[in-house]
Amino acid sequence: MKTNSLLILSLTLLFACGKKDDTTNSSTSNGKKGACFSTYTTDGTWNGNIVKLKANWFYTWGTDAPLDVAPQNAEFVTMFWGAGNVTDANIAYVNNLKKEGKVKYILGFNEPDLSDQSNMTVAKALELWPKLESIGLPLGSPAAAWPTQKWIYDFLDSCIVKNYRVDFICVHMYVGLDDTHFVSVLSDLYNKYHKPIWITEFATVDNNATTVAGNMYTPDQVLGFMQRLLPKLDSLPYVQRYSWFSSSPTSARLWPSSLIDASGNLTTLGKWYADHQPNNSIKAAQ
Repeated sequence: MKTNSLLILSLTLLFACGKKDDTTNSSTSNGKKGACFSTYTTDGTWNGNIVKLKANWFYTWGTDAPLDVAPQNAEFVTMFWGAGNVTDANIAYVNNLKKEGKVKYILGFNEPDLSDQSNMTVAKALELWPKLESIGLPLGSPAAAWPTQKWIYDFLDSCIVKNYRVDFICVHMYVGLDDTHFVSVLSDLYNKYHKPIWITEFATVDNNATTVAGNMYTPDQVLGFMQRLLPKLDSLPYVQRYSWFSSSPTSARLWPSSLIDASGNLTTLGKWYADHQPNNSIKAAQ
């Protein structure tokens, strides 16, 4: 749908007006490091992995809160993964979690721009968005497969026009080893919308690799990338949280980015991530 360009410009400026609390929310300005693991794994190790990584917060790509088996002192963040999750029952469920103080934030749809993920049009996401707003918790945008591209721009620009609420922008970034470019992309996104950013998935990937041996990156190279990048993310006030994506150690495309090895132990990369505690202000999972 086309929108008057002058209206978009004026509303964009309004949306981008500097709000101090956009980047200084006391609950997210420290303890940025998180973890993401699916609860649907057959080995049942997802919660132990969160403990090993000393995560300050976690999500599972799900709406349900696995609080009965979740690690202590790691905050659970609920997600409405796709259109099928936006039901009256789930809205009521998250409202109850909110009342009980068990959730404080909501993550929006997962890679709606990809057909093998939540696969949603911008129009469909906008149609459902007021239902997520109605819960009254800080609400993160959908996370597209890349943060500076048409789908997410169309969604955020439409939210400006419709006066829909987006409290922070969720991004996924699968990259090589260029930490400077990584930060530059985040800076471009922040300068466009002036909203806090959560990096809910990021890792080094070789999309052309078809075998583990054929991956162009080594674990040592990925470790160096992480060691350069994370201190930069820690220093950026608009980056409120981040969660490295730990793929299977047998993944041809992603194995050098794995935090957990095939035996369930931390890799060298995982050990460094576990020991990295931004500002040490939030007690890690125990």
